[in-house]
Amino acid sequence: MRRYTKPAVVVTALGALGLAAFGSGAADAADGNAGSGSPSRATAESVSWNHGTAQVNKRVMERFTSEFLPTGDPALARKFISPDIVMHFGGTTQQGRDTYLGIVAANMKAFPDLKWTVEDMRAEGDTVAIRYTMTGTHEGPFAGVEGTGKKIHAESFAFYRLSHGKIVEERAQLDMLGILQQMGALPAA
Repeated sequence: MRRYTKPAVVVTALGALGLAAFGSGAADAADGNAGSGSPSRATAESVSWNHGTAQVNKRVMERFTSEFLPTGDPALARKFISPDIVMHFGGTTQQGRDTYLGIVAANMKAFPDLKWTVEDMRAEGDTVAIRYTMTGTHEGPFAGVEGTGKKIHAESFAFYRLSHGKIVEERAQLDMLGILQQMGALPAA
């Protein structure tokens, strides 16, 4: 498992887990035995294409997490994020790169020292799944709670769908209960 830490922003604030559909090439290959007991040529080609797409998308996301997330730079956002990105978190759906950048800016203000650690990254077809650990100090407004100066540590999961090298959809879940408890906004269990 490759593990690395970069300072970043809470892009997945108020996250609600939704599962993005993985690319169908590998699933088709697993079931596509064309009655002969061995995969057909078309199925083998789709597996090869699916694997190639997954590896390219994984490289894009490695760069996204190491280059864009630490800075929130709008120029880098244009490089990695579709102008029409659709984001699903917190039981809501939001759209647009400008909206995404607004969330990033607000969360950089809330947690100026926030760091993400990519614990695991998996890619299949057009989807990349990432499991993060995030740490930071709550210095500004977040989820309706003014800065408390308290340290937070939470897990986050995100599924990113890519098209032509850009993120077109994000489905994410952030451990908001844990964060609110650590900030003192809710009693600890």
